Amino acid sequence: MSEKEKIKLLFQEIQQGDKTAFNTLFVAYYAKLVVFAQQYTKQLESAEEISAELFVKLWLKRQQLSTVLHPEVYLYVSVKNACLNLIRADKKRAVVGYEENQLFPTERAAANSKLEDKELFNLLDKAVSSLPEQRRIIFRLIKEDGLKTDAVAAILGISKRTVENQLYKAVKTLADEMSDYLGYHPQSKTARKQLSKLSAIFLMLQ
Repeated sequence: MSEKEKIKLLFQEIQQGDKTAFNTLFVAYYAKLVVFAQQYTKQLESAEEISAELFVKLWLKRQQLSTVLHPEVYLYVSVKNACLNLIRADKKRAVVGYEENQLFPTERAAANSKLEDKELFNLLDKAVSSLPEQRRIIFRLIKEDGLKTDAVAAILGISKRTVENQLYKAVKTLADEMSDYLGYHPQSKTARKQLSKLSAIFLMLQ
């Protein structure tokens, strides 16, 4: 069963009042949605509140879930819209700025305890965070959340071609920056020969 089929089934079960299905959906998507929301709000607390509120509304309005054609896209778009509404409301109240938070505080499974590995992963995180906003969001949704280009296009309201172009530019920029640290280009034949404990980084840049 594909991921699309799994989440559709969960939505169907939630509509019928299945709390186990709701908990399964929450565990699978809450953390991802928080990270996604934080790219807009720049505040962890706001991102958590928006993501949690989405799941509350999802349960309260579960009878309407049959109208949702693309559940995964629905979750991300709902969070994005809530973030944009929050930002607009704050601007109207003339509230200036948000406290910067580290976008990805969680440990990456591929990293080990060696200092040089940690430095490389930190360098990648810093490089990703430095990408233009749209490019950064696209890269993370595809390379880290595993979404397809058509889903990302629907979430961000842009064309699939734009998503593909922005992803290409993001990967190229990151590969170029990694090459200075590694001593070789991550997309080169040399990199492919050295795939091992740091394979997660190299695969992200393929």
